Amino acid sequence: MNSIWRNKNFLLLWAGNSVSVLGSRFYMIAVMWYIIQETGSSMALGISVLCFTIPSVLLMPIGGVLADRNMKKQLMAGTDFINGILMMIISCLIYSHSLLFFVYTTIVISSSVSAFFSPANSAAIPLIVGKEQLSKANSLTQVTSQLSNILGPALAGILISATDIWILFVMNGISFLISACSELFISIPNVDEQHSRNKLLSQLQEGLKFVLNYRSLLHLIVVGGIIINFFLAPLQVYITMICSKVIHTGPRGMGFVDASISIGALIGSMIIYMQFFKDKIKMVIFGLSIEGLSLLIGGIFVHHYVAIIACALILGLGISLASVGISTLFQTLVPDEKRGRVGSVLSTLSTFIVPFGTLFGSFIIVHVSIGSMMILSGVMVALSGISLLVPFVFKKRVQPSQFKNTF
Repeated sequence: MNSIWRNKNFLLLWAGNSVSVLGSRFYMIAVMWYIIQETGSSMALGISVLCFTIPSVLLMPIGGVLADRNMKKQLMAGTDFINGILMMIISCLIYSHSLLFFVYTTIVISSSVSAFFSPANSAAIPLIVGKEQLSKANSLTQVTSQLSNILGPALAGILISATDIWILFVMNGISFLISACSELFISIPNVDEQHSRNKLLSQLQEGLKFVLNYRSLLHLIVVGGIIINFFLAPLQVYITMICSKVIHTGPRGMGFVDASISIGALIGSMIIYMQFFKDKIKMVIFGLSIEGLSLLIGGIFVHHYVAIIACALILGLGISLASVGISTLFQTLVPDEKRGRVGSVLSTLSTFIVPFGTLFGSFIIVHVSIGSMMILSGVMVALSGISLLVPFVFKKRVQPSQFKNTF
């Protein structure tokens, strides 16, 4: 078995993505800070969230169809290059103090372009590394993502204080261009394109029909894409309210809670890389169970800062185990030639449900205590994880090969 560290194609993709992920963390912090400084309006921030979200929901299914064709490298390199140019344009708009409308417009275009990158990237990784190295590849991607979550906000804050904010957009643009250049040298194995000549709508229907007929996969998508995202979406709202209104730790205390989640996730990624869990479904169930347990305990001890920090660490660990496990299971279950379309179903549902979960959580804690809501969320997350025992353990799993020639 070849080491993943000798896989040139994966290393090029991973390195390029790691740079662009850190740049994107700068970008998100800089956008939010710029808008609130310019307007002082939470509504303006809400509009920016819509600018990020709506294009992904609308265009990711189309991106999934294209990702199933033998053009994954072109999609990834092309979208990164376009995003690099767009970041330079945003930096010029901010430098010249242009109307916020033009900044919003550029964000919408950038988010639209990114909707074509994610399905291609998700479909390419299993082809590049093979199923035996897939878990390690996903864990390494998670490691760099969590390191960016820890370092990105801190470095962005320092840079915003020490320089002009438009410079962060330039840095993000450069990170995208570096990623695009690395992707040009990647070689991705081809897949069967016999259905690629079908009409776009027909291919979208094929992906959806595959999900609906494959009950185990449908259950996984409902749990991982809808239920978990719905109940975890308002987590940042809960943390903010707890630190500001309940235990009064201020922004520094909130930062430690956020960092604890990322540190827990980083530990989880290292555990996955060391292949502590051989069975991915057990890893998902365990991850979701400790996610739920941490939320439940955090809800009970909501007035104790040390308990909140400990629960945040455990929550991050669970999030890492569950998310990497779900991604690996999905990539393993779905045939190569359908992975882009089916993946876009999961990504679209996940993106679509987050704003509703956030709005629900933000509304309900006006009428119900945060502790009670965290307990409810913990119970629902844990039960959702345990429910995966039914299709994956108690019932005989349907093999994806049975569906390869269905459409």
